[in-house]
Amino acid sequence: GFEGPTCETNVDDCPGHGCLHGGTCVDGVNTYNCRCPPEWTGEGFCTEDVDECQLQPNACHNGGTCFNTQGGHLCVCVNGWTGESCSQNIDDCATTVCSSGATCHDRVASFYCACPVGKTGETGLLCHLDDACISNPCREGAVCDTNPVSGRAICTCPPGFTGSACDQDVDECSIGANPCEHFGRCVNTQGSFTCRCGRGYAGPRCETDVNECWSGPCRNQATCLDRIGRFTCICMAGFRGPLCELEVDECQSSPCANGGRCHDLVNGFSCACPPGFSGPTCQTDVDECASTPCRNGARCLDRPNGYECRCTEGFEGPLCERDVDDCSPDPCHHGSCLDGVAGFSCACAPGFTGRRCELQLDGCRSGPCRNGGQCVARAGAYHCRC
Repeated sequence: GFEGPTCETNVDDCPGHGCLHGGTCVDGVNTYNCRCPPEWTGEGFCTEDVDECQLQPNACHNGGTCFNTQGGHLCVCVNGWTGESCSQNIDDCATTVCSSGATCHDRVASFYCACPVGKTGETGLLCHLDDACISNPCREGAVCDTNPVSGRAICTCPPGFTGSACDQDVDECSIGANPCEHFGRCVNTQGSFTCRCGRGYAGPRCETDVNECWSGPCRNQATCLDRIGRFTCICMAGFRGPLCELEVDECQSSPCANGGRCHDLVNGFSCACPPGFSGPTCQTDVDECASTPCRNGARCLDRPNGYECRCTEGFEGPLCERDVDDCSPDPCHHGSCLDGVAGFSCACAPGFTGRRCELQLDGCRSGPCRNGGQCVARAGAYHCRC
């Protein structure tokens, strides 16, 4: 790879090692390589053909078809294009002559003749006819074209008009089905029509159902149901009326019993009960006996707004709280009265006996006098006459 007295010179390896297909040999240290032209590749000798048709972007432009060849490629161009890569637009005006005064404009694979004022024909290709549209034979808004064969004007009418000059109004209300939906009434106008919609519908063709609930007509949190041309309010409990604007008077049916006073509320009522009654409608008689107000074993009888105590024998008072004084008036004839519960007892004076001390004792009955003495009975005692 080197030579010279001091091995300072690199040996040129290219002589005798030619690169093929126009490749350029580049010497290296004890080697060489070939710099190939774009059409060839391959290490060392440029022996492999490059397929240009597989490269990106495509070697053929504007829709051309690529065919690979040995050491190159071929482009088959579509109509209107030319050149090695189909990148050149063919000038169609070069071989075409427009009529006198017309200007040719090249296009892809075609051309266009811009006719001078007053000329037309064959869609801008010949310009050999007088332009019948110059006199504005069509009604305003129509599109005018010249017949390329006869040279007469052709009017393409806008919607709502008909006739050769588009000067006749089309009655849209009398042709075919009614253009207005939902039984709207069709009214013909110049070049068009209008729809007079029935209640509950709107829009150019009465196609839109009007949402009567949109304005929020229902009150007091009612639910609005949209209907055709109307609405319905579903009221919350406690309200009534077409718009649920009226509060229901729950007191109208007199729900409070036993003289209770009714107070109307939203979706309800309350009862102010008189003494002795309770419950939502004052329907419950308060049991005043539940607190056992009667004393000394008395029996309690519940009454409307009160109670009654039936006392046991020997007691009296509203609650049977007082013991009856059985000594009044004094029942004991000859003694003192001792009051008890539901009764009394008599402590008799000497010489008397009986429940009420009403009996006088016979002191002589037991023969108390001795030795023939005579017994003389006295009140509660006796006397001996010896």
